[in-house]
Amino acid sequence: MLSCKSCSFFRAYFGVILFAAFSVRFFPQYSGLLLPLVLVAVPVLLFKKTPYELGYRNFLKGILWGVLASAVVLPLYYVGAPHKLPPDLQKLTSVAPFYLGVAVGEETFFRGFFYSVFENEKLFWLLTKNNLLSSILFGVAHALVYYDPSRFIVFFPSLVMGFLYERSGSIGAPILFHFLSDLTFQFARL
Repeated sequence: MLSCKSCSFFRAYFGVILFAAFSVRFFPQYSGLLLPLVLVAVPVLLFKKTPYELGYRNFLKGILWGVLASAVVLPLYYVGAPHKLPPDLQKLTSVAPFYLGVAVGEETFFRGFFYSVFENEKLFWLLTKNNLLSSILFGVAHALVYYDPSRFIVFFPSLVMGFLYERSGSIGAPILFHFLSDLTFQFARL
């Protein structure tokens, strides 16, 4: 049986998915601003979570973990991508604020908020219950919002983001990795 905390989280989760699907479908030009605001506002305003509870702490350690993981993982992805676009500095500077907003909103909700609601336990090796469940929810949300089951593929980088959050104790690590992953994907489309 779900506890009240669990019920509250899942109501917020499905509410956010509905809002995201509606805004992406009918107001795509504003969704890049609206979604991050909603993803941060729900835990802060509705659930009264403090920035500390949402992982806004240990920033130096978080940045270090985010940079190291990005330096190891993302070049492999870019080099292995079948269609590489040459990085266009003008395009990069125009999409960077959008991707930063997405990373802050999604990581605050799917890592900071999720981990602040549920107890965590190790499943096996480096995988924890919270990382597995939040990554599944992250993948499902992307598939539902964009009406595309192939979007569930974000499950795999989500596992890395969850690992970074757990190891660093900071939301900064998954935000940085998420942001740099989105930028890398922008220039190395599959």
